[in-house]
Formats: sequence, structure tokens, C-alpha cells
Amino acid sequence: MSSYKGQLTKKHIDKNVSTQKHFILPLVSFIGITGLIVFRDEERTKLLKKLITNKLFLICMTGIIIFSVYQLNQTSEDSETERRKRATREAILGLIIAILAYLDLKAAPFFIIWIVSYYLDK
Repeated sequence: MSSYKGQLTKKHIDKNVSTQKHFILPLVSFIGITGLIVFRDEERTKLLKKLITNKLFLICMTGIIIFSVYQLNQTSEDSETERRKRATREAILGLIIAILAYLDLKAAPFFIIWIVSYYLDK
């Protein structure tokens, strides 16, 4: 029985590693194209600079990052921990969409949701 569990765990880990490898190229492409769009438009660049230099935004982002890292690094395998991890991932996706909306990128949320749903949905 324990060797069967070990095989399931190894297969699950191998599948996750493979999925993560395939996820990197679309994610990097999305970030690169979005970066080009933002930095080629002076108005969007100003909005991004305004956001990055806002102290309240930076404090909130620091809190969000600390909270998210803590939640996603929980090692317990119970259903409550898995629910918190899933909620954290979805909240991060919502934050990304809000930032993209702030930068007036209308099609970008579609692509980020598609990429995340396709490659990381479990």
C-alpha cells in the first residue's frame, strides 16, 4: 500500500513539474507583450509609475505578498488548507486583473485567465 502511495505521489509531482515547465513560455510571452504595450504608450507608463510610487499601494502589496506566501507555503494537506490556497491563487489572479484594468488593458485579463486556467487548473 505504501509503495502505491509513493507511486501516486511521484506521478503527481512529475505531472506538476511538467505543467509548470509548459506554463513558463506562455506566461513570459504574456508579460513581454503586456510590457511592450504598457511602455509604448506614454499614458499607461505614467499610470504604472503613479501606481508604483504610491506608498499606500506599496504597503498593501507588501502585506498581500507576505500573506500570500504564508498561505501558499502551508504544508498541511487537509481540505481547509487546500481551500485557503485556492482562494489565495484566485485572489492573486483578481489583483492582476484589477491592475490590468487600471492600466486600461482590455484584452489582457482574458489571456491571463486563459493561461492560468489552462495550465494551472487542478
